[in-house]
Parts: sequence; C-alpha cells; structure tokens
Amino acid sequence: MKDSDETFTNRVASMITDRGGAVSVAYGDQDTEGGSVRSDLISDKEAVIVLGGDGTMLRAAHVTAGYNIPLTGINLGTVGFLAETDFSRAEELIDRLMSGKYDIKERMILKGDIIRGGEDSSTDCKTESYTAINDIVIYRDGKLRIIAVKIFVNGQYFETYKADGVIISTPTGSTAYNLSAGGPLVSPNARNLILTPIAPHSLTGKSFVFADTDKISIEIVEKSETEEPKALVSYDGYVDVHISESCRCEISTMDEKVRFISISNRNFYDVLRSKLVR
Repeated sequence: MKDSDETFTNRVASMITDRGGAVSVAYGDQDTEGGSVRSDLISDKEAVIVLGGDGTMLRAAHVTAGYNIPLTGINLGTVGFLAETDFSRAEELIDRLMSGKYDIKERMILKGDIIRGGEDSSTDCKTESYTAINDIVIYRDGKLRIIAVKIFVNGQYFETYKADGVIISTPTGSTAYNLSAGGPLVSPNARNLILTPIAPHSLTGKSFVFADTDKISIEIVEKSETEEPKALVSYDGYVDVHISESCRCEISTMDEKVRFISISNRNFYDVLRSKLVR
C-alpha cells in the first residue's frame, strides 16, 4: 500500500462501509506471515483493492496468491499499467465491485525453479521454486563486469549471451524492465515468453519471443581464473536469490493464473499511448 499517511486508505474504507460492505486493511510487511497476508484479514473477502503503483500490485498478488481472490488497483504511483483506475474513479470502482458489474482478466504466471547440484551421481539436486507475474531476471552480482548466460529451450541449446543479464518476461511484464532493456511490447492477451538480454556485449544481441509451452533453462558459465561467476535471480523484483555456476534456472508457465478485476473495456493500445507517450 502506497499511502503513508493513510488518507486514501481511510477514504476507500469509508466508501465500502458506507455501502454496507466489510473491509480489512493490510499494511505491507506488518500484516504478512511467511510471505502471505494474514488469513484473518483476507479469508472471507471477495476482492483485494490495492492502493499504489505496479510494484505494490505485484507484491499484493504474491502475498495473496494462496487465496485465489481477484485483485484490482487504484493507482497512486507513476505509470500504473496494472492498476485499474486512479483515485478520481474510486467510487465508481467500488460501486461496480459491490454490484458485481465487472470482468475478470487472467494473466500468466511464470515458475522459476533454481536447481543446485546434481552434476554427478554423488551430488543430490536441490530445487527452490518461485513465481513471477511480470518477469524473472538473471543479472550479475557484485563487480561491474558482464556475465555469460547459456540458454537452452526445450532441452536444446539456443544461445549464449554475454551481458549484464537476461530478462524472461510475460506479456504483462513486457511494459516493465523488458521495455527499458529494448525488448518488444506484447499484448497482455498473448501467450508468450519474451527473452531480452540486458546490455548485451554484442552487435547481434536481440530479444526473442517463445511460445508459452516452451521451457527455458539458463546457466551461468565462463568461470574466471580467480573467482566463480555469481548472479542473482529476481522474481518481479520481490524475491532475489543468489546462484552460481553450479546452478541452473528452469523457467516455464504455470497452469494457474493471477486474476485482475476490470470495470472498463480499456484498450491496451490506448493505455500504451496514454502511459508511454509524453
């Protein structure tokens, strides 16, 4: 929630209770336990209203993931691609929510498994699984030097990028870091994975769009004489995990979707023009 003095929060809560609804308020980390929002605040609710920008929307999607409750946003940030509206339309949003006059839009979720060890029969594999709605980013850790990332698609070698890192994005996340790194904009209704190198040390380092059924595996390679290459894997900028040359990150789409509430027929291309054209 991006509302430090609670002005907007209190006004939204009053709008809901004035219409006979029930509301609970969750304040970031203080109302989460083990990465999820407290069950007593959300278990009997029908929707989550998020006050803030896209980062707040993503965080809310992560901490409420176990409840399968749709989200909608009131933008208090800057760009706000994920938020449904700004505060000037808050009452309309709440009226539509309480009357059931809204649509549900589903968006893809990525799963990124980090697999450690297992290089020979004497080493057991250890797998850590995390999810992302916008993107999974593998980037260099520490010194200002490039890393080499080897990409496999469906078990077949694809390419090795020497760069600051790579972004694997959903169509939803194509307007985020992927866009800043020169990647393509993709309609959120599409079913694709987008791979974009970050500052590639090459004249031919380009983005590539894969099918949502493809499985992408990424390894950190080219160990120097003095140190092992190290990198971080970031999931929506929400969770960061260290990896090294002995690890790989396997990325695929999930059957589950994140659900967003919409009260308008917002055209994606109109939103692009309004948000990105200055």
